[in-house]
Amino acid sequence: MGNCSPSPRRRRQTDPGSPPLHRAASAPPGTAGGGGTPVSTYALARSPSVSAVDAEDGNVVRVYGSDGCPVSWRLRVSLLYKAVAPVHFTPSEAAPLGRPVLRLSAADQEVSGPAEELLRLVDARFEGKPRVAPPERPRPASTSAAAAEEVAELVRLQHRSAERHLEGVAAKVAEMVKKGKKMGKGRNYVEGAEVRRLGKWYGDAMEVMLEHARMEETLIFPDLQRAAHPGVCDKVNEQHGRHLPMMNGIKEDIKTLLTLELGSPLFHEVLVNLSVRLSGCSKRWQDHTKEHFKEEENELLPRLEEVRRMQREEGKVSDKSSSAWASEAIGTMEVTHSKLFPFFMTGLLPQEAVQYLDLVCRCIKNTRHLVSMLRSLAERLEDANPSIIHNNPTKLYEHLLVKSP
Repeated sequence: MGNCSPSPRRRRQTDPGSPPLHRAASAPPGTAGGGGTPVSTYALARSPSVSAVDAEDGNVVRVYGSDGCPVSWRLRVSLLYKAVAPVHFTPSEAAPLGRPVLRLSAADQEVSGPAEELLRLVDARFEGKPRVAPPERPRPASTSAAAAEEVAELVRLQHRSAERHLEGVAAKVAEMVKKGKKMGKGRNYVEGAEVRRLGKWYGDAMEVMLEHARMEETLIFPDLQRAAHPGVCDKVNEQHGRHLPMMNGIKEDIKTLLTLELGSPLFHEVLVNLSVRLSGCSKRWQDHTKEHFKEEENELLPRLEEVRRMQREEGKVSDKSSSAWASEAIGTMEVTHSKLFPFFMTGLLPQEAVQYLDLVCRCIKNTRHLVSMLRSLAERLEDANPSIIHNNPTKLYEHLLVKSP
């Protein structure tokens, strides 16, 4: 998941009198040192970035490491999803810290090691969900099977995020309608900022969904048609075509709200029509979307191994890595995996979110880009209440949206 070692030009020389790093046998599993290499506290103290105060607060989990190291940022984000203790990150480029160092409490040793070992330590110390270490997976029957499972997992998790954001938008509109009915037409029962936030929420969800659809249409469906049988993707392609006008109609309704006098009879009428589009009687937009996702997951995703096998037989697959296909899928969704990454992740439950983190950390080879994604997510999660992170993803997004400038 990227090299965390500082470059030779950035290494700082340690004091000639400094003792070497202490490398002792790992502690028993389940203890603070189990699975990692203990690191001398003295070595950390010698780092110019680490203050003496860092050793005093016993309840804070501390991560020391390079600001450009994806493992450091993954640790930080995983601990935020655990939401069991305050997390403090101390950037350090000192020579002893070629890898990130984790300290679970003031009573524990500092330990260093590969990402998976450190994440297992976090799970052992802070039991309960989400489990942040990658799960033990059965060995796939083939590279094609492994590649297909990664892409299928990627698609399923993207579906869950889209569903929850649509539910959140619909719930917000319904809440506004209810407030309007309670206060009466002609009363200013909503603020302009609230309508603008609603527009941003739906606009971001629409952008992610459109990128997701384009990814499927360019990367998955064409070869799926050839590997299975002609017409297997006709229905979902037709649904993609039907959904775009529906999505644009909702977007236009929200734009119209922004031009009307807040709380006016016409404003209320447009708001009610918008609520009907999203969650009214008839066939709801949410139901259309969920039905579409269900069809893809039940009928198309199980065929992906057959597709990958065909691609290999045709010589289309040059990379032997099982993650190459998922990497390509992520790469085609540039906006989702850059400026909208925190938004996308707030549509996932904590366990789903750490699964998606594991996928992107395995599939994105550009270390700088990966660090940028993880940093943006960490900064947003740090603004959130831990109970919101655990209980309601869309409430988390709404909470962060209100706090945005």
